[in-house]
Amino acid sequence: MIQNRKNLLIPFVFLTVLFFLLTSCANLPLIGKKKEKTDKLPEGKTVTVEGMETIKGANPPKPEAPPSKKPSAVPPVPKKEPETKVASVPTRPFYSPSLPFFQLGFKRKVAILDFENKTTYKDEKIGEAVAKRLSDKLEATQRLITLDRTVITEMFNREGFKFESLADPSVMKHAYQSLGIQAFASGTVTDVSILSSKASETSEEEVAFATAKVEIRLIDASTGNLLKSFIGRSPIFGTKEAGEYSRSKAVLKAIDFSLDEILEGFLRQLDLLDWTTTIAKIEGDHLYINAGKLSGLRIGDTLEIFEHGKEIIHPTTNFSLGWTTGQLKGLIKVTELFGVDAAIGKVVQGQGFSPNDVVRSTIR
Repeated sequence: MIQNRKNLLIPFVFLTVLFFLLTSCANLPLIGKKKEKTDKLPEGKTVTVEGMETIKGANPPKPEAPPSKKPSAVPPVPKKEPETKVASVPTRPFYSPSLPFFQLGFKRKVAILDFENKTTYKDEKIGEAVAKRLSDKLEATQRLITLDRTVITEMFNREGFKFESLADPSVMKHAYQSLGIQAFASGTVTDVSILSSKASETSEEEVAFATAKVEIRLIDASTGNLLKSFIGRSPIFGTKEAGEYSRSKAVLKAIDFSLDEILEGFLRQLDLLDWTTTIAKIEGDHLYINAGKLSGLRIGDTLEIFEHGKEIIHPTTNFSLGWTTGQLKGLIKVTELFGVDAAIGKVVQGQGFSPNDVVRSTIR
């Protein structure tokens, strides 16, 4: 009987142990098979929690406080942008930086005389062509006012002033005192050469090239002194012209190249001259002056009136050293601009003004 009890106890213990193992390992996944989710969360808004994966929830998440920024050990260095420098006035296309008077817009008056033709082409009006091309180029810079010999001659004739040549220093000084002209420009044209040939053996069209040499003399009208002489030479390359009037066109191209070589230095030297003008007429406390809108004056500008100073002549060379500054007579304020280039100034201070007194800007 005891043996029968032992036989019954062994299966019972085995079944007990097996049951225990099955219940304790029920939650373990089978090897090679991923546990499937049986419970699904209810549909709701998608919520992203810092440091965790995206989950869905039925209730909207509570507003989170902004994450605190951890102070960095070294603050970031701001990137330094390159400094941009802006000029006070627009730079010129290819000329020197402007001087104070040009910044104000005051333009000097320059008289362009005819150029002497010293080429072998005496019948051609090359000298007149050079003077016209130079005047056009200077006007295009918008830095000065040009007057030709015809305009100046007409002005002198109205004054009743008799003269033989505008190139005479005494005539230039009179133009400075009565018309407010600061400088004269004259010169010569030499070494004009023309090369021409047929475009091809089968064509009758002519092709021409040219070279030229131009000299310009810049003269201070207040003294009649030569300020500087400029020489420009043109290369033969770039002057090619074909067809009718090809020779004349090639010569004009050569002249333009020569003038372009001179122009920058010419304007630099001209900038060294003081801007001045003169009184044309006086009516009570109103003064009519030989400069206006074209010269760059504006309503409200204040100008100083000086009597003519004294011209200093070197005792040995008989060379004019220039004019001293005369006594200050008073101030005027521009009240009106009229005509092509004239203005009216009302007396603000002073008295005893007379025609041909020197008018200057108050800004030095």
